[in-house]
Amino acid sequence: MKPGQRVLGSAALAVLALALLVPELDLPGVTWDEPEYFASVERIQAWTATLIKDPGTALDSAAIQMAWDPQEVRYYNPHPPVYKQGMAATEFLFGSYLGPVAGYRLFTALMFALLVGVVTWTVAGVAGAVGAFGAGLALILMPRVFGHAHIAATDIPLTCFWALSTLAFASYLRRGRTSAILLAALALGLALGTKFTGWLLPVPLFVWAILERRWWPWLVTILLALVLAYVMVPSAWYDPAGAVTRLFEESMGREQTIPLTTIYLGRIYEYAVPWQQSIVMTLITLPLGVLCLSLFGCTDLVRDRSILRPKDDRTALARLSILQVGFFLGLMALPASPNHDGVRLFLPMFPFVAVLSGLGLYRIHELLLARFDSRQAALGCLLLGSLFLLPAWRQNRQVRPYYLSYYNELIGGLPGAARAGMEVTYWYDAMTPDFLRRVELELPEGATVLGWPSVKYFQELQDLGLLRKDLRFTTDLSSSYLLLLARKATLPPPMLNVYEQVQPILAVELDGVELAGLYALTETKQEDLE
Repeated sequence: MKPGQRVLGSAALAVLALALLVPELDLPGVTWDEPEYFASVERIQAWTATLIKDPGTALDSAAIQMAWDPQEVRYYNPHPPVYKQGMAATEFLFGSYLGPVAGYRLFTALMFALLVGVVTWTVAGVAGAVGAFGAGLALILMPRVFGHAHIAATDIPLTCFWALSTLAFASYLRRGRTSAILLAALALGLALGTKFTGWLLPVPLFVWAILERRWWPWLVTILLALVLAYVMVPSAWYDPAGAVTRLFEESMGREQTIPLTTIYLGRIYEYAVPWQQSIVMTLITLPLGVLCLSLFGCTDLVRDRSILRPKDDRTALARLSILQVGFFLGLMALPASPNHDGVRLFLPMFPFVAVLSGLGLYRIHELLLARFDSRQAALGCLLLGSLFLLPAWRQNRQVRPYYLSYYNELIGGLPGAARAGMEVTYWYDAMTPDFLRRVELELPEGATVLGWPSVKYFQELQDLGLLRKDLRFTTDLSSSYLLLLARKATLPPPMLNVYEQVQPILAVELDGVELAGLYALTETKQEDLE
């Protein structure tokens, strides 16, 4: 592609992603972690206002600690603040137009649009328009990834920074442009300032530097990134070593502090799951067409044995993508790795799957060009590309807005996953505003409601104005009503009995599978609660 076409094509797909996201940012329910992030953003906004009016007061170490890293909420919100800084900016600028929840979430949507543009731009440089659009569309059409692009959390910003740093660093090693290494350092610094996972990024970057036989750019990138991370994390200004130590200790000790359970193939695991779980989840949560294209994108490396020494930029990009996929699948296979929440914890892997998908579509176009003229090859590529990607588009629309409950045909969709004993929902995104409005219409004033699995979550919804404040949420089994999220790994026998045996008054369903429900406990047999 010509430079101008490359820019326009990348921008077009980025705008498409944003146009699809912004109108529906309010559709998924507020997820488990978001209320804590919203509260943190409000503290950051208040501190920023104080900084403008009274810098001396704001820059006091105690004031910084209270605004940026209060100890009483670290259990719920232990992450560095870069993603919250972005949320604070979008909520301040657009919250009055979009509404508070969508205002926070807009930052995530912008990061996803940037990610789509970066992936499209990168593939365009080695595989032309066919590969570029294949990669960008593949990323947009991954329901789980697209679903996370609606949510104000760490995951999509980290994914964007991870991909941007990796691709810019690889570009510098092959072309030597100073702007590329500065961009790699910038993105790495933002990743370090977003989530503990970002501190793992230097590992695959180091492997890539060794493969390219140029290690010193890696050292420069790390040093510049550390400086930026220090500037972006105010809670580290007075004690940088202590801040990093706390982050590592809390993240590496999650088995003790946050031992979230996971249901996998019908069995509940307290923390660690079987090593192959991330591989299985990847195979059953990517659209089948995208998965096939990505596997086809690896064929050049296998056929030419160029994985050891790429013959050109295209095979080098394929090798880089395979390295990233292998890194995350290997990381998630370690016994100490948390594996809860579907594919969320290894989300930065998926842009590289999209890259491989684009390379796969390009390879198909090459094969057609070898047998037909350019017009016939283009038409054939369009037809085959549609065959692979249109079903993914249709599935994306069908699962909307329950994107995080998507499973593909290999397991029989969501009903097949439910029968196989997989988690059908996990992050409260099924508690949509539409469902909550129906709940409010159903419940009488002052009703006592057993909220499961988290009473605190429903109380936070009340604080956000998303549920009536007269409702009393409790853990008492003698409550009149039960409002339940079908995260089966968290359901004790009484709740599981109700979920499996009792007809809800109201329910959120996808393909006949209940994701959330409101039950009248006064009409429930006592044996169902025992």
